[in-house]
Amino acid sequence: MNPSGCYQLANRVAIRSERFGGLIYNYQNRRLYFLHSRQLAEFLAGLSGKRSLADALDTFRQCQGLSQESGEAMLNSVRALEQMGIIVPVAQ
Repeated sequence: MNPSGCYQLANRVAIRSERFGGLIYNYQNRRLYFLHSRQLAEFLAGLSGKRSLADALDTFRQCQGLSQESGEAMLNSVRALEQMGIIVPVAQ
């Protein structure tokens, strides 16, 4: 994963915020994933591929009043989601 790269949700992936966090559904392989953080679900839903991941995460963290450690934990989660094909880099 490249934090200076731009990312977005993969095609055929939908995300929905829930009280407990969020749901991610991959229509391609019909898998359902649970997120245990509503903030992570909101962050992922806002990825547009137009700003770098680091910039988007820093802005989101500041708007939500999250600590630097929370941002690092979110980055680790995003890294795992990229490996699962939930988010993908955008060619610039």
